[in-house]
Amino acid sequence: MGMDTAAANCSDVPCWTCRRRRLKCDRAIPICGKCTSSQRPCLGYSKDKPLRWTDSVASRGKLMGKKVPRQEQHLPISRVLKDPGLQDLSPSMRGYIAYFEQQCCQECVLYDCERANPFKEFIRLIPSCPGLRHTMVSVAALHQALRIASAQCNERTTASQSNPNEVQISPWVEQAHHLHQLPAYHDALYHKQRTLSFLRSEANAGCFSNPDGVIASMIMSIWLELMESGRDTWRYHLRGLREMMPKRGLSLVLFRDGGLAVDWPQMSEYFDTSYSILEIIGSTFVKAKQPYQPLFSMSPTLDILKRSESQTWTGCPATLLYVLSLVNAAASSSYEMPPGSIEHIFSHLRNFLPMQWAVAGGEVRHMKPRYQLACVWKAAVEIYALQVLPVPFESNVFNLGRISNSLDSILHHLKSMDPADVHHKGILWPAFVIGAEAQTLSQRALITDVFGHLWTIWRCHNVTNALKVLQKIWTRRDMEGSSRRWIEYVYEWGEDWMFI
Repeated sequence: MGMDTAAANCSDVPCWTCRRRRLKCDRAIPICGKCTSSQRPCLGYSKDKPLRWTDSVASRGKLMGKKVPRQEQHLPISRVLKDPGLQDLSPSMRGYIAYFEQQCCQECVLYDCERANPFKEFIRLIPSCPGLRHTMVSVAALHQALRIASAQCNERTTASQSNPNEVQISPWVEQAHHLHQLPAYHDALYHKQRTLSFLRSEANAGCFSNPDGVIASMIMSIWLELMESGRDTWRYHLRGLREMMPKRGLSLVLFRDGGLAVDWPQMSEYFDTSYSILEIIGSTFVKAKQPYQPLFSMSPTLDILKRSESQTWTGCPATLLYVLSLVNAAASSSYEMPPGSIEHIFSHLRNFLPMQWAVAGGEVRHMKPRYQLACVWKAAVEIYALQVLPVPFESNVFNLGRISNSLDSILHHLKSMDPADVHHKGILWPAFVIGAEAQTLSQRALITDVFGHLWTIWRCHNVTNALKVLQKIWTRRDMEGSSRRWIEYVYEWGEDWMFI
């Protein structure tokens, strides 16, 4: 697939934005200078007149000004891909965006519902935010390249395996060799650079050209970094997200005053749910922890986390995510722990009932995997809390014998989860935390097998790197015993990991 490059020639006709504003267009490709200087989205040079989306049934006649219910205004994704605002993209870019919609978006949520998938909604922002297309294409191209490379590795591995049903994680060196030769991988790198250039220009500007498009680009850039490794670089996008948020309010007002924005109040909810996962999980394996605070709306924290159960791919119960946020806040150096706060945190854990949460999910077919998922997450959050909170080894709370005795039952839940079930894709973080507690060879072999199944789902280096860190933890614990907490090893190594 070829790359989308800026042409030096000019369009034969003015862009639709300048036509609507009745300005003289310089006809530069791909975006005219007038639109660039005024920070307005350029609607391109398509022969077909772009549609002007309004809340009214008609723009003239008896129905002018009449509105329909919001739920009837949802634009199907198939229509979005045919939007006139996307017609000026190259066939390569349109192909990647179609791949993103068909292959990537379903991995971003636990239950892939057309009307509740925030990443599918991001596609609708592209016509008014041209920079977003580069982010989406880079994600899609890397996603495709990783799967092609791993498939090529699997062909050789299967041919040499004595047991063809055995799950193995392809060696990084071999996969990298295949990956670097793929055109899709080079497309991913090219559009990643275009994304970074776009975000840099937005950061240096006084306000965003399209605030929702910029935020969506930053969130997807974090996802791109997780696919590449899960190490360090994701935190720069997350920190930039926090620092640039003060610009969003003013930018939204200016952008909507321009008459080119579609009012999607649910977009803030989508940002909240994605950000909550990235911020809370992103603070777990880093020494400098960041207390979680919602950025995009005034919704209560528990409401945001409740939405994240279905709108993000982790599926972590809201109560456990809330406990995890409390643990991170208590472990951060800027937080002064009030008396009884540790007991308060563990009381939340004790009061959470996995079966009750599973039954509340609604569908009977999801009850068993939801119960297993909840058990796994509850155990992992408890293990993590005991690792990072200042709980003495000899205290009643820190009962190593209880955790050791229950570890086999926790591992049984992990082993029993069907790799083909949608809930399996949400267990990377808890599998890592539980795996760090594994001591026997059989326990570690089971964890390795779980990671093998996770790799068949994600096919990204975030999974392989998580297993490599686990193996380093196991080696250190074998050498030094259990006198130290394994989280201290992660801090010592100085790498900020996010395993989701």
